[in-house]
Amino acid sequence: MPTVYAAIATPLDTHGTFDPSAMTRLLDTLYTNGVDGVVPCGTTGEGPSFSVSQRLAIIAHCVAHRSGHGVIAGTGCQSLADTISLSAAAIAAGVDACLVLPPFFYKQSGELGVLGWYRALCDALPLGSKLILYHIPPMTGVPITPTIIDGLLASHPTYVAGIKDSGVDAAHTAMLVARYPQLAIYTGNAPILAQAMRDGAAGSILAIANIVPAVVRTVTDDPTNTTAQAHLAAVDGYVRKVGAVATIKAILAGAGTPVGAPLAPQLPHPDASAAYREFLACTPNA
Repeated sequence: MPTVYAAIATPLDTHGTFDPSAMTRLLDTLYTNGVDGVVPCGTTGEGPSFSVSQRLAIIAHCVAHRSGHGVIAGTGCQSLADTISLSAAAIAAGVDACLVLPPFFYKQSGELGVLGWYRALCDALPLGSKLILYHIPPMTGVPITPTIIDGLLASHPTYVAGIKDSGVDAAHTAMLVARYPQLAIYTGNAPILAQAMRDGAAGSILAIANIVPAVVRTVTDDPTNTTAQAHLAAVDGYVRKVGAVATIKAILAGAGTPVGAPLAPQLPHPDASAAYREFLACTPNA
């Protein structure tokens, strides 16, 4: 059965501190509306804006309140040492896998540098650890290429469990599905969810699953549902106008699940009440 993961937002209080109670409420809402699991501390969860210890607290809370659902932890950091530390701790806490960004600040080493970085990470983690490689070039500028994937599968085949494709090309997702049948390929791009499912993706890891989880579930299970897919595309287009994290947090607050504002350097939505109204207008049947 295809899997729906929410790239879960991180609830914060008025001081910008993680709010465990609000996270529990959000988890309960998502699970009630058809989400199979969550990905804490990813892009939508503002992972790069937290320290390693803060991220681990968020991840551990999601594991403790998983209620039988999946948890894939966002553990990629610019420092290899921090990535090893956080990934190992998340695995020890009980996550199913770690979603790991490539190192993206120093780009001159190219594919071989990224491959070596991932190999060093695998070498440092316990046997049985599972990694989801995070392909999100619009944010990192560093693609997870076949050269990197093939190299890791040659040296550490049991560590690579899948790939999250957050590019903007449905053909790229289809290529990954066809080339790597042994891996779980998840789309991170809501406008192409139906196409990705038709092409054989394992499921999705989506930001907008925070706000339209039932619609994501519908398209995942029935990619021929063009009405539901059109709703997803409309919502996705809307939340990106100001900024996905700020807009999703504003919409959650409007829906009765306040989760605070984003951490710096991201700015809060300039008109949270308008965001919720406009969200409702673009998803009349969600």
